[in-house]
Amino acid sequence: MNSIAGIPLSLSIGIILANVLLFFIFQNNTTLLNRMLFDIDAIRRKKEYDRIFLSGFAHFSFFHLLFNMLTLYYFGPYVEYQFGPLIFLLIFIASIAGGNVFTLIMKKDEPGYAALGASGGLFGVIYAFILANPYVKLSLFILPVGIPGWIFGILISLISIVLSQLPRSREAGISHEGHLGGALTGAIIAMAFMWDAEFDAARINFLLAGVLPVAAMLLIQILKPEWLKSVRRRF
Repeated sequence: MNSIAGIPLSLSIGIILANVLLFFIFQNNTTLLNRMLFDIDAIRRKKEYDRIFLSGFAHFSFFHLLFNMLTLYYFGPYVEYQFGPLIFLLIFIASIAGGNVFTLIMKKDEPGYAALGASGGLFGVIYAFILANPYVKLSLFILPVGIPGWIFGILISLISIVLSQLPRSREAGISHEGHLGGALTGAIIAMAFMWDAEFDAARINFLLAGVLPVAAMLLIQILKPEWLKSVRRRF
């Protein structure tokens, strides 16, 4: 078994290889690719609920696949090592579903909305990683300087919330709602399996400022959707 810095690679690499294989299979089968699509109209009207899971194992482009799988390669093995393979798989699969259900709720008035990709699962894995390693420094391409994971998570949540409310966020080709829903799901599952961990200031701040706002946004959409509509109309 190979490893990264002593961390065993197994299930994470298996998921990556499966996604790569499926990507090349779908290149010659657009009918099957369309059946994997997270299509709100097909889910709500045709009751094709399997799309909530299937859409996490297909990608639109090679760059889309490459970026997602590199992210999984970076974070997956550590989450798998720290939580165990079964919990890692639960986080990944449940976060795909959680991201899509979150999107289904947020985009309920957009029957033509569709999305594809493992991003929800990846955000769930990333947020589980942050909860387990809040002080590990992380960075983005646009932010090359590493910052503590708990701050990184807060920034990503707040930026994603803002971007999800801006006009044309759908046309930009990024499902911010899927990211947020996956992140929320991964954080909740990770918390459930960290009952004996010390929740110090970093973890508490991350939960209060990085996870709670996502949950609040979902709750507002369910109870008072007109509030978010009024926000969107201001842009």
